[in-house]
Amino acid sequence: MVLTQDQIEAIRARLAHDLEETKRELARIDEQVRSVGESDDDSPHGVDNHPGDEADVLFEQERLLSVRERLADRQALILLALEKMDRGKYGYCEECGRPIAPERLEALPFARYCIECQSKIDQQQGGRW
Repeated sequence: MVLTQDQIEAIRARLAHDLEETKRELARIDEQVRSVGESDDDSPHGVDNHPGDEADVLFEQERLLSVRERLADRQALILLALEKMDRGKYGYCEECGRPIAPERLEALPFARYCIECQSKIDQQQGGRW
């Protein structure tokens, strides 16, 4: 079943909201990445950090960068979905060309594949979305 124009517009509004939220989260993560490991002005000068402290900082930076990567991927998928809407191509599977079930798009508005094709992709590649 193909989406109605009203359904597409409702999803567009949701995607626009999600895009703004994702941008805010990316900015927050970027700020956290920059601030992790910065020296604290209250710490005494000349005092060496414990090697475990450095490991904690590296672990936290890696964790934040991983979260950032996922958010950047999400942002790209949202932008792609909005672009497809503008071109009149939204809601169709990129693999087989059939319409994606409206229920799937309601749950995952930036889905690129129908559930059948996504299942095949996941089995072949261990898909992330």
